[in-house]
Amino acid sequence: MTHQSTSLEFTERMAGHFIEKQFTLSANSPLKRNDFVQIEEANERTPFEFTLTIKVNDLDQFIVDPLLQAIAFGKITNFQGGQDLTVETGLFNLFVRSEASPDLDTAKEMHYTLFLKDSQGKAWTFFGFKEVLKEDSFEMWNQTTTLYYYLWEGHSTFDHPANKKVQGVGILRISVSDFIKQLGTFKSNAPSALEEQNAVIKFLNVFASNLWVAYAPFIFTTTSARWNEHLFPVNSTQGVALGEKHLYPLDTQDGLTISVQRFKAKETKNVVLLLHGLTTSTDMYIMPEHQNFVNYLHANGFTDVWSLDWRGSGRFVYNLMPHRYNIDDIAKNDIPKAIEFIRQACGEDVKIHVVSHCVGSLSFMASLAAGHVKGIASVISNSVSLTPKVRWQAFLKMIFGPELLEYLFGYAYISPRMPYFPGPGFGKWLYWMERGIRHECKEPACHLVSFMWGWGYPAAYVHRNIHPTTHRRLADLFGGTSFHYYRHIRKMLFAKASVSFDKKTNYLQESQKRDLPPILFISGSENNIFPGSNKMTYEALKTGKNASRVQYLEFPGYGHQDTFMGQYSHIEVFPKLLAFLKEQKV
Repeated sequence: MTHQSTSLEFTERMAGHFIEKQFTLSANSPLKRNDFVQIEEANERTPFEFTLTIKVNDLDQFIVDPLLQAIAFGKITNFQGGQDLTVETGLFNLFVRSEASPDLDTAKEMHYTLFLKDSQGKAWTFFGFKEVLKEDSFEMWNQTTTLYYYLWEGHSTFDHPANKKVQGVGILRISVSDFIKQLGTFKSNAPSALEEQNAVIKFLNVFASNLWVAYAPFIFTTTSARWNEHLFPVNSTQGVALGEKHLYPLDTQDGLTISVQRFKAKETKNVVLLLHGLTTSTDMYIMPEHQNFVNYLHANGFTDVWSLDWRGSGRFVYNLMPHRYNIDDIAKNDIPKAIEFIRQACGEDVKIHVVSHCVGSLSFMASLAAGHVKGIASVISNSVSLTPKVRWQAFLKMIFGPELLEYLFGYAYISPRMPYFPGPGFGKWLYWMERGIRHECKEPACHLVSFMWGWGYPAAYVHRNIHPTTHRRLADLFGGTSFHYYRHIRKMLFAKASVSFDKKTNYLQESQKRDLPPILFISGSENNIFPGSNKMTYEALKTGKNASRVQYLEFPGYGHQDTFMGQYSHIEVFPKLLAFLKEQKV
């Protein structure tokens, strides 16, 4: 006897307005919720409504489908003078991860994708979304009954990379009376009234459980679901569009394994070496959610790019245990090893251009000053290099934090993943402490990154520059670290210069004695981690023998991390870095 799948369907009516507005829509730059509201308030509106039947063909399969997808059929009425648009193909997603809303606090979305035809046979696509915001249950009715929509020419899904020719937008709402009627339209092919009732309860349970995950205060939500949440595979290289991808493990002389990754689109004698910051990794340069630095370099003549995951990389589990490595170890062991490997692979005549960030930059400049690396063609240093400087609040954290957390609380490391750990234990109080201070967003990892570094709201970047997908996967992009690197930076802060851990070598003074390669020091104007640090280094070097070799550039509206990880960096930052690199290209 064959098993009959249980189906379920209901009918939904939503009414509102259509506003004629022509523009080109990219999936990477959708309208915000407030944009729809402002457009509706400021423009002439015409009535617009739809009546759709949502049908789940197999309820059991629907429940386990991560896209919670059903079919939709019906029609749109009152379009452009009263004509109807028939739904040829329709898809409904009950709750999916946020894609259409750029709001950083959107937890879930409902999607309506309708392929339509008008009376003249012209193809249209209606795409609408409802957004559910984190921990915002007081707005549940408005959020679950308000649909923001686009209408564009042709048939294409929202996530299709091609741009859409939007002809209009609008907002539709379910009235209380229509909602009451909708509750009476549920029906199923179940063989009995009791089984039909059970089918409706199953559907409503899926609906309610997704709302609970979104709306419940973070402390009550199920951590197990969050442990497995990865919007992209961890350490994925799918963000690199062109060429070969190779990963090479390297053993350092003090007993660690680090790695270099090569992204080669074409052979060249001008290679670029990237150095990430502490707790980040190569991932910060190859993010799939928007144009990234490696792709930008490939597209603009630098076709052989290497990235060093030095010992502070978020990819290495040995950072999640107590250790006593410091920045001197990176400068002496990791960076020279990578440079040597690249020269072996590309030839001794290769020209290496280094782009370094945060503690990667601090370490590289120390390595250069101490003479551990030589023959570098050029350097771009972001945020901090030879004169670390932090805000007084961050300085207090540096003075007391490492010893308190390591010895008093017994923590081996600190990580943005702490809020997601089970139970009330290990480090979760840090999140709640930060949450009491920070109200700029509701992403736990964002708050912990701000706790780990600097002082700001947030500390590591300007929210406007961060893509919503990036914001939701911060726990994958920032790893954990033990506390000894903080101790070394603390010594530098007291010395007001980059110094060795034993304080016998002042790297700033050593740099002033050497013939340095051309160096571009950069920073964001809103840098809340090392504010003004690279400008101080530039000021210190421009009066000496390297005056003609150093430059300083500041990016308005950018912070610390978003210079490389920002969604608009390829427009607002990368072109100026490219111009410098091209000047030094041999």
